[in-house]
Amino acid sequence: MTYEQLRIMQAIVNEGTFRAAAEKLHKSQPALSNMIKKLESECGFKLFSRDQYRPQLTAEGQVFYEKAQLALNQMHQLTALSKHIAKKEEPLVRIAVNALCPLKNLLDTLKNIETTFPATQLDLSSEQMGGAMERLNDDEADIAVTTQTSMEASYMEAIPFTTVRIIQVAHHSYPLVSNDKINSVSEARSYIQMVVADSSQHSSLQSHDVLQGARHWRVSDISTNRDIILSGMAWGGMPEHMIEKELASGELKPVHVEGIEPRLSQLYLIRRTDKPIGLVADAIWQALQDSKS
Repeated sequence: MTYEQLRIMQAIVNEGTFRAAAEKLHKSQPALSNMIKKLESECGFKLFSRDQYRPQLTAEGQVFYEKAQLALNQMHQLTALSKHIAKKEEPLVRIAVNALCPLKNLLDTLKNIETTFPATQLDLSSEQMGGAMERLNDDEADIAVTTQTSMEASYMEAIPFTTVRIIQVAHHSYPLVSNDKINSVSEARSYIQMVVADSSQHSSLQSHDVLQGARHWRVSDISTNRDIILSGMAWGGMPEHMIEKELASGELKPVHVEGIEPRLSQLYLIRRTDKPIGLVADAIWQALQDSKS
């Protein structure tokens, strides 16, 4: 029984078919089938039922797979630890941040990191919606600060970082603004709602707080979203911490629409556990944990 056999078994379970697993691991399908047959021979029982198009774990295979996952996770951690010990400061650390995130604690941390590790370059990208998670999934980021949406729990770890309150607002002169009146869906559909587009390439259109059937303007960033709302052209959602001054002065007012209430968005520190963790990336991870709000 080898690590490679267990890794192949995990890929088949995750990808759903032998062919998809072979493509994921850059191996031939016959090679995968042979290795699984050898593993089954060593175990003395069938791991997969092949009666259907998609291979299904047998009852014995399910019990075996649960233990195999523990062994694989321990191997990943051991591999990462050995590379971490052997590795010096990495030249680049990439951090993908959900644009909703307040930046003060993050930037204070990165300022200290830059002083401690001056040879390491930091790449900080601001992403909309699922963009930060996609960059982590695609190995284009070492750390993400975002929601757990689409998180792969089998090879990622997450720690709560901060909570952001999203509220619907408009310029004080906008028709939907009327004290605490709750606008009906039919009323709100007559006006333009701002929507920030997802920066990920593979996700579906944003659905959070989007009024179906309304007129929508989509923008690529929150700052443009804020400026258009401030101009009195539309209404839409904004992180409360980004518009505190405008709310305090009365320039922006809350908009109450039936079915769309203020909501809290929990952001997490997220990183992969199946990749080597660099010295500087780990220092950033630990420092951000200490600074979380």
